[in-house]
Amino acid sequence: MSEMGKTKKPYIGLEEQETHISYMRNDGYAEIFTSDSTQMTRLDRLCKTNPEVYSMIREEGWGKTYRCNDKSLISLRSKKRTVTDEQRQAASERMKKYQTTKQSNLDSVSEF
Repeated sequence: MSEMGKTKKPYIGLEEQETHISYMRNDGYAEIFTSDSTQMTRLDRLCKTNPEVYSMIREEGWGKTYRCNDKSLISLRSKKRTVTDEQRQAASERMKKYQTTKQSNLDSVSEF
């Protein structure tokens, strides 16, 4: 099979693949440009499963630009918190106490 007539996408090395997210404070949408193949796959899937929220608006030779109609879906998170065994035990005790109180309240309501 001949390669003539086929356009080949340019190769971008892993160290050069990037993603840019931009939005204005008073706009409800965000634009996402990516040349990262993993992010493109992820965003292409979101476009198919959530077309009311995500759409591809431009395709350059090396990347794609997407629109997210709800910029609140763009999230910046902190590092996951490390919980010590003591904290885990204290949380467990609080939950047990809460469940006991909750059940007591339900039992007193059902008596009426």
